[in-house]
Amino acid sequence: MKILVGIPTYNNSRSNYSIRQTLEALSNQTIKDFYVLIVYKPSPGDRTLDVVSEFKDRLDIEVKIQSYGFFEEAMNIIFETSKDYDITLTTDDDAIPSETWINEHVIFHKNHDRIAIVHGITIPATHYCYEHLRTVKLLINYYKPLIKLMVNYSNFIINDIGLLTCKGKEPFNGNANTHDYELDIGIRGVNMSFKSGPYIDGFSLPGYTIRGICNEQLLALHYLKQGFNAASFNGGAVRHLERESLSRPKDPRTAGIEEYLLPYSVHYYGFKINMRKLKLYYNLVRLYSKIRKTPLSKAYRAGLELAIEAIENNYEPKEIRSRLIEFLSERQ
Repeated sequence: MKILVGIPTYNNSRSNYSIRQTLEALSNQTIKDFYVLIVYKPSPGDRTLDVVSEFKDRLDIEVKIQSYGFFEEAMNIIFETSKDYDITLTTDDDAIPSETWINEHVIFHKNHDRIAIVHGITIPATHYCYEHLRTVKLLINYYKPLIKLMVNYSNFIINDIGLLTCKGKEPFNGNANTHDYELDIGIRGVNMSFKSGPYIDGFSLPGYTIRGICNEQLLALHYLKQGFNAASFNGGAVRHLERESLSRPKDPRTAGIEEYLLPYSVHYYGFKINMRKLKLYYNLVRLYSKIRKTPLSKAYRAGLELAIEAIENNYEPKEIRSRLIEFLSERQ
């Protein structure tokens, strides 16, 4: 079995080259036969490549230079490479996988033919299920899944207006006494694996965001379209250091607006969005933002507004990104 580990990295010098700990952990894996791909976007004064070179004798490792774009373009390089592999794992340049990380992901895929994309235990567990306006959402049937395959998903789903939402439970992050996995689309790239080869062929991210928020959900939808499932499983632990990174902004407004742009990309991939309900929900969020007047609620409103405009006017992804950059620069 051919195994790929993909790691996007940018300006890792700001975290004192935490990627050294990531690569050290990979060099100590119980499985030795795997290939590491570093997708590196250069930045002034950064010496990440010097750190990577320290591991040339301990890991089968290659660096591909990202010459343009943002996080989505980095992930697209990994997806393109993964077509030549059976299983692909991804993590961040500030994450430390456990020694059995790769082995546990591989075993899970071998044992579950119909689950194509999974997320392992992440420490600390930060993907909590917090829902504002929950009572109102219940009244408008907000938790209706986008497709029937997600009806039995235990926690995170994409609803029929194209947003990532949850059913009110705490995130599954490992509970060996009850079950070893839950069907769940709340995948996170810091600890993700997916069946590759022909299953990934033809998929790429559209390039409409800056931080790539919810890119994992788009990949999961690619597999659900093929009849596969997504899951979180009780294994493959990764410790995630806390810092701003290529995909994790310090400013919550960046994540907020990108998360609420998700209906556009769901529509872009050919899924049917309930536009009437999406507009109704937008009006509720707009009212909420006027009452609360918080930067985050305004970001949610802006994301939904742009998503609706983009769907109705068939905007190309690059136009969305341009508008997003403009919105964020106005708020510096």
